[in-house]
Amino acid sequence: GFMLGDRVTIVDMMYAPFLERIVASMAYFKGLTTLRSDEFSNVQRWFEAMERLPSYRLTKSDFYTHCWDLPPQLGGCVYEYGEEEGRGEEITRAIDGDEGWRLPLSPDNGGVEKDWSWISEEEAKREAAERLSYNHDAVAEFAARGAGKAGFPPVSAPLADPNANFDEGIVQAVDAALALSCYKLLGGGKMVEELEVAIAKVLEVQADAERFRASLAYLRDRVGVPRDMSLPAARWARATIN
Repeated sequence: GFMLGDRVTIVDMMYAPFLERIVASMAYFKGLTTLRSDEFSNVQRWFEAMERLPSYRLTKSDFYTHCWDLPPQLGGCVYEYGEEEGRGEEITRAIDGDEGWRLPLSPDNGGVEKDWSWISEEEAKREAAERLSYNHDAVAEFAARGAGKAGFPPVSAPLADPNANFDEGIVQAVDAALALSCYKLLGGGKMVEELEVAIAKVLEVQADAERFRASLAYLRDRVGVPRDMSLPAARWARATIN
């Protein structure tokens, strides 16, 4: 249940962002999956209680977003796996999408981070497609920063670069790739083949494959939860872009 019993209170609200970051950080930097251990059953029950609240679900983040947000805020975080070094490195790679951002998706990201049971697979796919397509012109230009020039002055957060310049020559191909991703998320169809042909033609004329891949990777790595979409939708978006 909640901190003080069966009803949510201000205490739960105050601790929620800290516990989220602690659980994510312990997994990423220390190799300790607290949500998969009987030793932390009370923490698991607290999260299960919080996750029944619609208001909490809308603000809940994921391990990846937290672990890339934290170091710039704290001045750095230390990797320290202890006796479980091999497993710890495996967990870190899983959070970073080493295997988890591949189709078919593995349940609970290979046992590292619990799936969100309140969002179905089809709902997640539709959400991912909607978020990638709604403002697709701006999204494509943002992604094209991966093939552009870094901004000045530089910033300390590795995934942030508010002054970066995008590569205008790659935008059309990236936009087509976003459309292709959306069609695949929504079930495929004839448009998938047509878009694949269109992307190949654009790349032949306007850009090279390396700049194209760099742009898509730039976007994939910067899908934030919950800023851009929920975790289930983000997993589908990241994997489909891959």
